[in-house]
Amino acid sequence: MTQAVIGKSVDSWCGCCKLMLAHTVEAMVNGKITRTHCNTCGAQHGYRRNPPGTASAKIRGTSSASSAKASGKSVDYEALLRGKDVGKSRAYRTSERFQTDEIVDHPTFGIGLVVRLRDGNKIDVGFRDGLKTLAHGTSV
Repeated sequence: MTQAVIGKSVDSWCGCCKLMLAHTVEAMVNGKITRTHCNTCGAQHGYRRNPPGTASAKIRGTSSASSAKASGKSVDYEALLRGKDVGKSRAYRTSERFQTDEIVDHPTFGIGLVVRLRDGNKIDVGFRDGLKTLAHGTSV
């Protein structure tokens, strides 16, 4: 196996491009790559050996359900929707703007409730499988 060296290329997951691409090593600590930049889009980020959700994430011993609970991202889904009219849900689109306590119908996560507005273009939505941060009010 070739040892990584600062300035050399290495394959890494690019969160901007959403692909495994060639990156240039920018920093190392104790022989491990800690910082890279994508040779395609120029984004700088921590080294990611594998795409999200692959075997390396499972090796750490945390499932998405247990990590959501550990980080305080679990929600009482039934309590969130109690007394709400789910029939008035709006289809989720990143271009739409949402308000707190609005019911959202997401194509992947299902029915959820907006529990918090963040920044100018993010919302926290409580779904059956936990709290998710989604974009809103952005052009596609």
